[in-house]
Amino acid sequence: MNNNRKILIIGSMVLLILLVILMLVFQKKPPTKTEELSSTVSSRVQSTPIPTLIPHPTLGSMTISAVGGVIRFPNNKELSVLISSSSEGKNIVAYDAILSFDKSAFTYVKTASQMSDFNVFSYERPTYLSMSAIKSLQNNKSTPWNKQPLVEVVFKPKKTGTYIFMLSPMGKETSKLVDDKANVVYPKTDKLELEIY
Repeated sequence: MNNNRKILIIGSMVLLILLVILMLVFQKKPPTKTEELSSTVSSRVQSTPIPTLIPHPTLGSMTISAVGGVIRFPNNKELSVLISSSSEGKNIVAYDAILSFDKSAFTYVKTASQMSDFNVFSYERPTYLSMSAIKSLQNNKSTPWNKQPLVEVVFKPKKTGTYIFMLSPMGKETSKLVDDKANVVYPKTDKLELEIY
């Protein structure tokens, strides 16, 4: 009688444990396709380093030059550099220009849009100037750029020497063009060397 009771209690406990295990298994539903895709993407993102800049698609150019073509300027007198661009037939409606310079040698004064239908917004960063421009919604005329002057940037030198101004990517910010179909392209960029005496 005692043996039967022990077997019955052990059997009941085993049955109860199996029942709990089965409930846990069936409660955990299989992941949906969206969840699977999300976990796959996140695992790929974690294992693959993400570049801060996208090097392509490259199209057109963005250049920097000194206003008037002069490359030697006296110290403590304002000077201007001009950023121009070619769009290879694309109708550009917005752009970003990243201009790095030696902040210990120059004080940024102002920016002035060279296109009346573009509003330019400038942001001073620790080692560069970030400019973003948007075309006015009232102007829907398509005008591809060919060495089009975009913005004039005014600086005041603080000391003598030779300095380089570059339209180079800085961190996550880079010079780019956006066309009327919302395609983003990255123009070839250059640099300008100035002498302050």
